[in-house]
Amino acid sequence: MELTPERKQQIEEEERQRLAEEQYRAQVRAGLSPAPSQTVPAAPERRKSRVGLLLVILAVAVIGAVIMMFRPNRYNPAFGGSPQSSSGSPYSPSVRNVPVTQTIASGQVTVKARGYVQYPIQITPEMRGARVVGHFNASGGSGNDVGAVIANEDEFANWINGHEARVFYTTRGKETNGSFDVRLGPGTYILGISNRFALLSDKYVFLEVDLKYSKLETY
Repeated sequence: MELTPERKQQIEEEERQRLAEEQYRAQVRAGLSPAPSQTVPAAPERRKSRVGLLLVILAVAVIGAVIMMFRPNRYNPAFGGSPQSSSGSPYSPSVRNVPVTQTIASGQVTVKARGYVQYPIQITPEMRGARVVGHFNASGGSGNDVGAVIANEDEFANWINGHEARVFYTTRGKETNGSFDVRLGPGTYILGISNRFALLSDKYVFLEVDLKYSKLETY
């Protein structure tokens, strides 16, 4: 069917209006759409390397702490370690000599007629510079005197029975007073006071005798 010129003009007019409306809608949509998003730049590579280095240091510190926690104490003798100073060098203990005095006899003792008294003396290798130091005073009978000796056990038996003996100290026969300072090595000795020569009279002997020595002490 052939359109009249008026109808064609109407259709063209409607088409122009439709296109205009489409263009208007496109402009409106363009105005309402958000601005294009900006891409956040990636962190610099140097920052990544720092983070990795920090993680490595932290891991090493944790491993070191665990090793030290379960490591045997090198200062503890139970683990076979030797003591060490805070600087790491081997610990060298200080040593000193400590003087010691032991009483062997003190006070008055009665020595019966034809009898004797004896005091054992034991010296060990740890007693450095051991000395028996003392004095005595005798009273009683007509002479106020006794005999005294320091000897080992065998030689004391010889001396007390009137035989020749090798002794470390002895009185010249019988004496009222006597003092001595005798250095002795390790061994067993006897300090003896004799009244074997008196037939009837007891003797009263005042004694002050000490064993003096020093011992090593570490600190």
